[in-house]
Amino acid sequence: MRRFIRSIGPAKLTLAAFDLLVLTFVAAVILFVRSRFFGYTVSLNEFLFFACSTLVAIGIFREFQLYRNKLFSTGADQIVLLGKAMLWVGIVQIFAIFLIKNKSLLDYSRGHVLLFLVGGWLGLSLMRVAFYRHVHVKYFGGRPNARRVVIIGAGRAGQSLAARIMETPQLGLNIAGFVDDDKTLNGLHLFGRPIVGGVEGIARHIKQLGVEELFIAINSVEYSRLLEIIEACRATNLPVTITADHFRIVRDNIGTSEFPCIESLTLRPHKFEFPHRTLKELIDVVGAAIMLLLLAPLFTAMSIAVKLSSKGPIFYRTQVVGKNGKLFTWYKFRTMVVDGDEDQHRDLVEKIIKENTSTRKLQSDPRITSIGAILRKYSLDELPQIINVLRGEMSLIGPRPCLPYEYQHFDEWHRRRFAVTPGITGLWQVFGRNRHDVTFNDSIILDLYYIQNYSLWLDVKIILKTIPVVLFGRGGA
Repeated sequence: MRRFIRSIGPAKLTLAAFDLLVLTFVAAVILFVRSRFFGYTVSLNEFLFFACSTLVAIGIFREFQLYRNKLFSTGADQIVLLGKAMLWVGIVQIFAIFLIKNKSLLDYSRGHVLLFLVGGWLGLSLMRVAFYRHVHVKYFGGRPNARRVVIIGAGRAGQSLAARIMETPQLGLNIAGFVDDDKTLNGLHLFGRPIVGGVEGIARHIKQLGVEELFIAINSVEYSRLLEIIEACRATNLPVTITADHFRIVRDNIGTSEFPCIESLTLRPHKFEFPHRTLKELIDVVGAAIMLLLLAPLFTAMSIAVKLSSKGPIFYRTQVVGKNGKLFTWYKFRTMVVDGDEDQHRDLVEKIIKENTSTRKLQSDPRITSIGAILRKYSLDELPQIINVLRGEMSLIGPRPCLPYEYQHFDEWHRRRFAVTPGITGLWQVFGRNRHDVTFNDSIILDLYYIQNYSLWLDVKIILKTIPVVLFGRGGA
């Protein structure tokens, strides 16, 4: 328990407890007013509904980074983020009410959701800005308790990071030592802290130093070796913060840094296992079935358009590489003429992978039909992959599958993206598709970040980001 408190930070746990108290108070006021002035009999189900709502709210607050160290002493940023987070709490409540429907089980209207949303936002804003700020300064010195960290990498990047941490005490970090694979450095000291050995002994080192968080600061390293280091660090089940430039694409687009003056991303202890995988599979099947029903008219219209635009079948079927490197039949609306020459595309793919160039698609491809160009621009050609989702071969969200002739050019670390079920949309499709400044390795890093940092909330964010990509044709070709 003591280690748990220190790993998260007493300041964060205290703030979360106050958040729970405020939301519980707001819920109690709503139930009291309904009972006292409107004659409602409050049921146990309503108590449970509010209890679940407050716990869900804490999870949503965490996803909105409302427990980041840099927010503890700010006012405006917290109020804005709290408003957005409470809006999502309201959406979750409305969705729950829609699913329950039976008023004998839960007599709760959308008006009460609005009261909880607005009351929670006002109460939390007042508590955090007017009250907790003083608690934070008085009991936590205006900053979180100093966490003992170890820096992986004693080179230029590691030393630069150490200097930044030491000159910024408000970060609440205390460097316990360094880890580096260079055996000639073993036993030496940097900034008065020891270099204790290599990454292979990381579990022993963190126990010896009493470490609560790990920082990886290595730039001059191959992608494959960096991923091995990350896996070794994550196996310790401690938070891992990465400052390496290899993850620039994630850092710049997703913004996961907890520390305002350090360009970094933080991976929290997490394993994509049951029940997360089971819940994701359930959402995939239900979501795909609903989409298929709602989009049936659009499917029919596009099928007719494809058939009339050129000779050939409506669907394009091909073998692609999926989870664990297994092949499956992939469905798309046909957007090209039948028996078109693939050599130009094969050459482009080989160049992109081997030279790590931009992932932009082939420009002015003569194989694309007139209707096909429209479907590709708005990614409508991808919709038949809903069939693959229902067959369990794909997910709604996940890394992109690839063609066998692409797979054969992949390095071993590239193939890590196939550790999970591929998806119709994902981080690469949202942040990197058809952009001149996103390289092939960047696209792989986006997929690997998704695998390593999966959460239901991340899926929700990807879906929301996908909508404008489809509506406005961003990145389509």
